[in-house]
Amino acid sequence: MADQKLVQKQSQKILFSPRMQESMHILQMSIIELKGLIEEELESNPTIEEEQYSGPSLSRANEDEYPNMESLLTKPPTLREHLLRQLMIEAKTPIYIEIGQEVIGNIDDDGYLKATAEEMAGSLGKALAEVETVIAMVQGFEPYGICARDPRECLLLQLKAQGKKDSLSWKIIESYLPECGKKQFLNIAKALGVSVEEVKNCIHEISSLEPKPGRKYQDSHSDQAIVPDIFIKKIDDEYTISTNQIDLRPLRVNSSYKDILKDPNCDQKTRDYINEKLKSANFLIKCIRERQETMQRIMEFLLREQSECIEKGRSYLRPLTFKDMAKAIGRHESTVSRAIANKYVATPSGIYELREFFSGKVAPEDKNKEDTSVASAKTELKAIVNNECKEKPLSDQKLQKILLEKGMRISRRAVAKYREDLKILPSHLRKT
Repeated sequence: MADQKLVQKQSQKILFSPRMQESMHILQMSIIELKGLIEEELESNPTIEEEQYSGPSLSRANEDEYPNMESLLTKPPTLREHLLRQLMIEAKTPIYIEIGQEVIGNIDDDGYLKATAEEMAGSLGKALAEVETVIAMVQGFEPYGICARDPRECLLLQLKAQGKKDSLSWKIIESYLPECGKKQFLNIAKALGVSVEEVKNCIHEISSLEPKPGRKYQDSHSDQAIVPDIFIKKIDDEYTISTNQIDLRPLRVNSSYKDILKDPNCDQKTRDYINEKLKSANFLIKCIRERQETMQRIMEFLLREQSECIEKGRSYLRPLTFKDMAKAIGRHESTVSRAIANKYVATPSGIYELREFFSGKVAPEDKNKEDTSVASAKTELKAIVNNECKEKPLSDQKLQKILLEKGMRISRRAVAKYREDLKILPSHLRKT
């Protein structure tokens, strides 16, 4: 179709037609957003309607095949719930969990820590060093900038998460934040020995950071719910996949408007109006059908590749990339990325975001073995450190050697990165 062809300029920059952009937008929508779009179309376009059922339909699975929707609907997590979930994954010991719960309990709605380490150590009867270690761990949680004690620390934590520690922006926040507010760019530039233009570029970057990282969770008590696009059920040791067609009833074109077009007495203005609305209706129906087909193919692939993860938990996550999936289902990587955005799957163990099933890979030492996912490598690394001798903690080089013995070929630099991701201190700071 002409309106769906790619338009190419001499600069080789590819542009998408408005119709193709709309198609990609529908693919990326959450099921709640799509339902809202359909309701708007039903109100404004008389040529489209929902299918009416007088009995079972071949185009729609019986509703009793789906899990009870009220039991599956969940409100978005509060900030506290979101942080506690991460704590359960990252905490090394029961003591860290206990301290972490105390730390998270003292974080306000904006995401700032309102109690000192000394106060919490005294309240819990724990060592100050242990509390400081847990605070540092929580500060690495998402949303980045969380658990800061002041705006300066909040912004620095976000830059650290972006790998921009000791950058020019970092130095400006660390030493010249008040001057930034006063727009004293020349003074900052002279003090740091850089140009005013460089300072302004950094100020622009700093302004994009979130000074209140907890605020996006402040509406978590609203009635908004997470609705899964896909259901996975286990029946007789086999998994079944079904798309959510309870919240999205099938649409069809109202055939009576086609009959009007056949009437020779129909005036041109009415004819143009009906043709325009029919075109819009058919396009929406086509987009929704393609969206559901893509989601079905994606989940079938995920179920094949990540069945152990779905059954046993995240430590069994296999390495998987968008490129792997795109190749398997015959779609472009960007299409896969859009398709899984804002999408959830309901499994027997709960509702999960589709992005959770993707992880990078670590090459095995034995070429006959399968690759290991980065998530699994991190799990192994964490277990090794948890069991190390506290008086003689393992260096990154020794950790690398142990992982190699376990069949994971990882560079020392990668070991250091994974260790930092897990909020594990360097060996000289782990010594007790």
